[in-house]
Amino acid sequence: MTQSTHEKIVRVGAAYDILAMAPFALPIVSVWAYALIQWVDLQLGFDSHFSALDPTAIFLLNIGAWAYLVWGVVRWRAPTREHARLSALLRVIVVVVQVVAVSSGASPFLLVLGAVQLLLAVLEFSHRLFERSGAPSSREEARAY
Repeated sequence: MTQSTHEKIVRVGAAYDILAMAPFALPIVSVWAYALIQWVDLQLGFDSHFSALDPTAIFLLNIGAWAYLVWGVVRWRAPTREHARLSALLRVIVVVVQVVAVSSGASPFLLVLGAVQLLLAVLEFSHRLFERSGAPSSREEARAY
């Protein structure tokens, strides 16, 4: 995989994270986005139980979204291999948390989102699968684009 192709993959992952989390960054919009997830869950026939969001839950949701947004901007601006590895690791952690949440009664729709996360994680890790044996010798050259 060429460096420019891998940069595009990292940027696609960053764009996905920014678009997926932006609605959850502001309190009023996050309540609407949460309601949208409830609606999608119902349309898919899951009929999961959703708790009301209290102000503390909204605050935690908002700061988590802002962290994701900042991380997305960092990767958009600097789509390095190191950022790709960290992003893929974070995606795997998120999927594990999603599986735990679903096993505790959360909406199975989270598993649909988890499948997207896993696909992006594989693509972000994939640069190692396609590297040539003549890779740059220095550690810095191997990281940088």
